[in-house]
Amino acid sequence: MFIAICAVSAIALTQGALAQQPARAYDKNFLTSYDLLQPRAGEKGQPGDLVYIAPNAMKRLAAYKAVMVDQPEILFSPDSKIKGMKPDDQKALAEAVRDALSGRLAEGGYSVSQQPGPGVLYLRVGLTDLMVSKKKRGLLAYTPIGAVVKFGSDAVRETLSKVEFIEMTFQAELVDSVSNDVLGAIVAPRGTRKGDGQKETRIDIDEFDQNMRAWGNRVRCQLDNAKLPADKQSNCADDTANTARYDDKK
Repeated sequence: MFIAICAVSAIALTQGALAQQPARAYDKNFLTSYDLLQPRAGEKGQPGDLVYIAPNAMKRLAAYKAVMVDQPEILFSPDSKIKGMKPDDQKALAEAVRDALSGRLAEGGYSVSQQPGPGVLYLRVGLTDLMVSKKKRGLLAYTPIGAVVKFGSDAVRETLSKVEFIEMTFQAELVDSVSNDVLGAIVAPRGTRKGDGQKETRIDIDEFDQNMRAWGNRVRCQLDNAKLPADKQSNCADDTANTARYDDKK
């Protein structure tokens, strides 16, 4: 991610082995370019993603002290029976994703900036190809005015508990906030619709939360790696190892 993050890593800008191209189509209108993406195998049964790492990206990443995380764009799949959600609920979902990514970075000692500038990375995030299914009554629950937007809040969890994600694609770019140079990008499809020879696999709120945290960890891992010698760097595509290194030691 760059959860690609990048897989958002936000980016998992990583050294993975080549894998097969994603089996399903995905939206190609979010990233600056899709031409340089390369398939990377997942670690230990984890899904593989498409990743781009710019030349000299690791050297340049070492100079950044802060990250500006943009509000994620949310785009529904044309194949989804549910084509959208209430504006307040969509904003709540976007802010929850941004909060999860920002939280991973802040816990790693990186400043979360609100403005572009020298030494500030810009993380663009999109949740595209959303295919969702209703649960219980309405699509999304009523969110009280002033509710805190974060995954741990009862309001957002109640909102997201009303749906299940059948498919989604996490897309992200790491961009220099001054020059607009793209340092890395990720396309990470998740979930599977029912089709010929494949079972439907849905993503519930807990797995959705886990993916967001994982992509945030990947971005943090990549920034950490940029400050280390090559023989001390971690494999940022290994979400299990990232969780043990970051989440389990809090």
